[in-house]
Amino acid sequence: MDETRVLLLHGLGHRRPHDHWLWLLAEQLRAKHIPVQYPQLPSPDAPSLPEWLEVARAELAMLGAGDRIVITHSLGGLLWRHLAPTLAVHERPSRVLIVSPPTPDVLRDPADRFAMPPGAAPLADVAPTLIVARERDDARTGTVADVAAEWGADFTIVPGHGHINQADGHGAWPPVMDWILDPDSADWVARP
Repeated sequence: MDETRVLLLHGLGHRRPHDHWLWLLAEQLRAKHIPVQYPQLPSPDAPSLPEWLEVARAELAMLGAGDRIVITHSLGGLLWRHLAPTLAVHERPSRVLIVSPPTPDVLRDPADRFAMPPGAAPLADVAPTLIVARERDDARTGTVADVAAEWGADFTIVPGHGHINQADGHGAWPPVMDWILDPDSADWVARP
């Protein structure tokens, strides 16, 4: 099997805090000698879609060959939604996990600059994609199923309310590592 390599894309206002599940996941991956890219995207409080796309594309390319996995959180999911359809076949990852994607109608600025036009290609056309989100999230209107249908992705709902970050009790999140190692083994419902 090809060597697993992972790209982590964060969201709005994120400065790679050490208690965020993305940081902790990056540390777990490094401890298992799994190559990981976890870039600090520029201007996290006032993101520019073109700048974020440039960094994400470069980081994806730096993963090299192998079983390439992309994991996003929050606005990083909208970033991926823009990047995915532009990728050539040889640039595509083997699978994608999108955690807590926001809807632009809630975040307004800057998320409205990250909004996709209607009729965008389904993410599943690029790579198998799973959206994992809480039942209720202040950064999203509609249901997880609505977002997944619009994006052309599978989904799993984590019970409760929140954005799957430190504010709703998430630090280390073992199901993500389980999903990386075996996508059918993650128990997303279990609290961290």
